[in-house]
Amino acid sequence: MAYDGELVRMENGRWARFQRCPIYPAGSPDPDSTFLVAVELADSHQALLDVAQDSLARYREQGVGVQVRLDPNGKGTLSLELAAASASIH
Repeated sequence: MAYDGELVRMENGRWARFQRCPIYPAGSPDPDSTFLVAVELADSHQALLDVAQDSLARYREQGVGVQVRLDPNGKGTLSLELAAASASIH
């Protein structure tokens, strides 16, 4: 199941972000009803995410767990989240 704000690469190779959209117009009996749709991102974001994906692949090849998120404000800022390092006992 996708979550709001999740970045996905679609079958056509383009990036999209899942976004919650309202179902009912304002003033309806259930104004909190929404559905989740994948919205294709602008070309400038496509290139940014392609570069980020290549960089993340290099981290993951080295065993570093990392995720990238596109800032929800729509300004194209990426944030990285590193997975907690697992403690090893020798």
